Amino acid sequence: MATPAAAAKRAGSKRLPRLDKDDDTHAYADTNTKNPWSTAFTLRIKGFSMLSEPVWSECFECGIATWRLWAYPKGLGVGKDTHLSVYLEAQDAMWAPAAEYKFTLVNQADGSKSHSTGDKESTFDRGESSCHGVSEFFKLSSLRRASAGWLVNDTLVLTVDVTVQREDRFQLDAGDAPCNVVLRLPCGVTIPVISHLLPLASPFFRDALEGKGTKGRDTRASSAAISVDGSLGTWTYILADLYPQYDPPALSLDSVYRLLPVVHKYAFTKLLSRLVAFVKEKGSELDHYPEYPTTYVIRWLALAEHLQLDELIQLGIGRLRGMTRKQLQMAITSVVVGEAGRTQRIVRDRVKQLGQELRDTILAIAASDQPSPRQRS
Repeated sequence: MATPAAAAKRAGSKRLPRLDKDDDTHAYADTNTKNPWSTAFTLRIKGFSMLSEPVWSECFECGIATWRLWAYPKGLGVGKDTHLSVYLEAQDAMWAPAAEYKFTLVNQADGSKSHSTGDKESTFDRGESSCHGVSEFFKLSSLRRASAGWLVNDTLVLTVDVTVQREDRFQLDAGDAPCNVVLRLPCGVTIPVISHLLPLASPFFRDALEGKGTKGRDTRASSAAISVDGSLGTWTYILADLYPQYDPPALSLDSVYRLLPVVHKYAFTKLLSRLVAFVKEKGSELDHYPEYPTTYVIRWLALAEHLQLDELIQLGIGRLRGMTRKQLQMAITSVVVGEAGRTQRIVRDRVKQLGQELRDTILAIAASDQPSPRQRS
């Protein structure tokens, strides 16, 4: 059975813009760096009274999965046309995450009057997408009262607090194998790893563990602890790919986008090849990915250039060449429909991330008088 989230994506629902926290934020995660198993996420929905389709946030990470907060302005299921409905979606979970969560509708006039569901507990499904939530969260008739404080300047504020049950499954599943290598993540989590797995999969870890540093220095990880970049969810996937008893969840373009920088940095060569092959297979979605506007291809080009992945750079340029002029201009000049000043500034910042040669190539494609293949047809 399709989840509410999956059904809404097929219906063409709109993703909210993801802006910086200091820029009159639409959505942001208040990440607790001391406890990666717990976070709070805030979603501001502007123009709420004009919305009829469900909207969903950017992904945020907590524990072993990535998450989205969903809002249904006209309700869903038993709450349709009478209530605001809210759902929490887990994505790309390595195994079924058990989570405690709480939805809150913020009263912007008096925070003490905010409406909350109280703590709820659910076990989300392993894999691509799983949702739990409340269909009858808040009555629409009460929400629309002008003086009630729920809508200020037609903006609604929702929060969700998520705590995921901690998992130490890699350590438990090691059996009698020695776990004398420990990965120390930026969030403070340490993950014990079977000693021979990392050197077999990564030249970076082989050199680190064998002491092959630069300038003749002895860089052996004698303490068996190696500090690494990347989130808990990213390393959960990478290690699951290494442990033979695990079958990692199906990939998505979003999950690959999060994995690539870490996989590339630590030279997991076989996994890197598979991720690049996956993106090439899904290349047709880069310029009309259902959860993103046409700027998604620009986002991928910036990542590919940063990692010097020539295959993906050429793929992105090819997708730009295949766009109609209107789509190409949208990809270059807008992120999402919103306030023009902020939208333009965000896009300029994004394009500036590209090197001069790639920027010139994109601008030359945009300025070309030659109609794209789609326009000829």
